[in-house]
Amino acid sequence: MSARLLALVLLVAVMTSALTVVWCVHRNRTLFVALQELQQTRDKLDVEWGQLQLEQSAWSTHGRIEQIAREKLHMRRPRPAEIVVVRP
Repeated sequence: MSARLLALVLLVAVMTSALTVVWCVHRNRTLFVALQELQQTRDKLDVEWGQLQLEQSAWSTHGRIEQIAREKLHMRRPRPAEIVVVRP
């Protein structure tokens, strides 16, 4: 009877091991797909970040700032008579 019990225990152990392997492979594939999706999202965000940096550098050029200062803020360069030098 102990041989039958041992065979039954070994059968249960083999079946449990086989099901665990199947579950691990499935989980591995699921996680790999999720990883690929996250990497694609990262790549898209990297491209967008580069575009935003280019846009920011274009909007913050000295010429653009000077144009906005003149048009919207009505600023101008001071005349030589309007310049005051302060000395300590």
